[in-house]
Amino acid sequence: MEKTWRLILDDKNDGYYNMAVDEAILLNYPHLRIPTLRIYGWNKPFITLGYNQSPRDVLYEDIDVLFVRRITGGSAILHDDELTYSISCCLDDLDLPKGVKESYKIICSFLKSFYKQLGLEADFAVDSFPGKLDEYKNFCFASKQRFDLMIKDKKIGGNAQRRKKDIIFQHGSILQKLDLARINNTIKDTHLLDKEVTSLDESLGEETDFYKLRLVLADSFQQDFGIKLTEAGLLDSEEKMRDFLINNKYSAKEWNLRNAETPLVK
Repeated sequence: MEKTWRLILDDKNDGYYNMAVDEAILLNYPHLRIPTLRIYGWNKPFITLGYNQSPRDVLYEDIDVLFVRRITGGSAILHDDELTYSISCCLDDLDLPKGVKESYKIICSFLKSFYKQLGLEADFAVDSFPGKLDEYKNFCFASKQRFDLMIKDKKIGGNAQRRKKDIIFQHGSILQKLDLARINNTIKDTHLLDKEVTSLDESLGEETDFYKLRLVLADSFQQDFGIKLTEAGLLDSEEKMRDFLINNKYSAKEWNLRNAETPLVK
């Protein structure tokens, strides 16, 4: 029987809103059991820090870009002109194995299909650079992890996952454009990125449309996993949780500076 998932085609919002919606969906999953693919964007440049990163170690002082801490690990990302997705589900929703690496690779595989639909050949970093993968650096796109997606040996997207028993949350970014100057002026230790990173616009040689890309990404997910996506919005309980998280967590200095615990932090 074909499985049905909820598809949320969200608009462009700020980092506090985007992180709050993702976590609200995740926190409601155990009792709602609604597997969800959310696709969204950013209405202004916004930095997300990995859960364990310290802004003092990663960011320059007096930057003109707001930042927010994620619930996932990894390194900082400067979000701007990009397509971002998040997945909230359990292992059975995608018939995934229990192994973290195996399930992560399977989920990331739909991104290869997305690039292929656009006419681009993408490979996993582990296949393009066997034995030459990096440790995590301050900036996500300055390092290559096993299942990062590469186009012509340049990294184009970053993904991060969080798991709790059989529940999986994963989100990732797909660059449409790349502002190297802003990245170099906000995030420490970002060198030679023009040789390491690419974007959709650069790879395709043309300007891409965020709203059209949303549909291609959703179609790739649907085809790759043999599921039916049904477009819908948040439920009341998720909206209430989203608003609570915006006000009490993601816009709070205590959370973003990592100097105190905040509600719903485990």
